[in-house]
Amino acid sequence: MRQQLVADGELVPVEVEGVRGNRFVLRQDVELLSTPPEPPPSVAFLPPFDPLVWDRPLLASLFGFEYVWELFFPPAKRRFGWYSLPILFRDRFVGRIEPRLDRAADRVEVLGLWWEDGFEPARADGFADAMDGALRAYLRFAGASRLEWAPDLRDAERLLSTRA
Repeated sequence: MRQQLVADGELVPVEVEGVRGNRFVLRQDVELLSTPPEPPPSVAFLPPFDPLVWDRPLLASLFGFEYVWELFFPPAKRRFGWYSLPILFRDRFVGRIEPRLDRAADRVEVLGLWWEDGFEPARADGFADAMDGALRAYLRFAGASRLEWAPDLRDAERLLSTRA
């Protein structure tokens, strides 16, 4: 099927610097490679099985982001949380968040939040509002009405609590 799409010109093979092998782009998107648009100021929390994070070596080579799903690690070996989710802001992985749903209390508690080196959320234009949108979306997804922060996350709560 892929060979036929390439032969028909619908799929175009491209080389990505630092990535072995060809990748493929839809014909109508080839122009975007030479002048990519500025990504909107949006935040997404990506689950461990999201196609973007599933290929860990590709994720590391394209974004310089190392992600390990620590669910099966013993607590003493975890660097982040047992269910931490990568945080994507615009076109950059900026950190990880560990939300926990507590259905009985109708809340999502943020247990952990870790920023990548060099990322300063208070200085990133548009980040606080975009993070607010992502937190609200997560509350809707979880069917919860309240967001609570772990006690050691007071700085993040101050940055975002006026919004979420």
